[in-house]
Amino acid sequence: MYIKFIIGFHLSFCPYLLCFHTGSCGKSIRTDQCWMTPVEFVKGESALEDPSWKKDIQWDGKPLSLLIESEKLVIHSLLCKCNLCSSTANDRHDQDNDDDCFICRSQGNLICCDECPRSFHQRCHLPNVDDAILGDDFPWMCTFCVQRISQSWRYPKQMTYQEALTCRISDHLLECQYLLLCLYNADEDHIIVADPCINVRNYTSVIKTPIWLDRVVEKLQQNLYQTVQHFVSDVLLIFTNCATFNRDNAEFRGMGERLNDLFEREFKSIFSIVTTPAEVGPSPCSGGVRRSTSPAY
Repeated sequence: MYIKFIIGFHLSFCPYLLCFHTGSCGKSIRTDQCWMTPVEFVKGESALEDPSWKKDIQWDGKPLSLLIESEKLVIHSLLCKCNLCSSTANDRHDQDNDDDCFICRSQGNLICCDECPRSFHQRCHLPNVDDAILGDDFPWMCTFCVQRISQSWRYPKQMTYQEALTCRISDHLLECQYLLLCLYNADEDHIIVADPCINVRNYTSVIKTPIWLDRVVEKLQQNLYQTVQHFVSDVLLIFTNCATFNRDNAEFRGMGERLNDLFEREFKSIFSIVTTPAEVGPSPCSGGVRRSTSPAY
């Protein structure tokens, strides 16, 4: 596998140093949908009649041509025979997915989504991916892609928060798994993933009802939630616990706020929530917790 190092990229896209070989070889730019070569990216994203990847793609506000001139990016020769410069279908396919897990960001034996660039360890993905699934020849889609593709027909009409919360959990496992994966991916420092009672000093003396992401996953897999509201309540309790425990820690409060905002935003999106006049104010997915009062975790 190729190790991909982020060096930063204009408009939130990132060229990866070891993946770059030429403008048309080496898929070094990742979007939400695919990996692309610089030429492919510029042709797809630029409205210019004659786009040039060397000047139109920027790093830290400067064109990539400056990286090439300083030899931070090295263009391979036309006669290069390495895998990234290869024209064979297999070598090109090897560049289609990430080389690290989208959830835990580590490498190893990864399964690759056939619809997007994401890769996962079998146990990091939700639902977990069994070996039997990997043995067939059918394309495999991750939960992110299944959710995206099915959104329009699963929720052709908008619903209120209350309608979403009262739904049976068995009918909405996909949405809950999607929300959990979003939180796992966003929590880069793993502050809400594992049991805090093990490693956080004095945690149980402050927090009387500990809960964490791994535990929510266990309860979801063990069918311990009856409604979406039961699931949401546990997730919100994670945020509330952090607001309580980290009252004097601005850094961790900020992390918690961002995770809480992400959860609320994604919940509204996947359930096609429309806010009614009676629901104006803090949403049920914010637990009534706002920045000006109690930060969330």
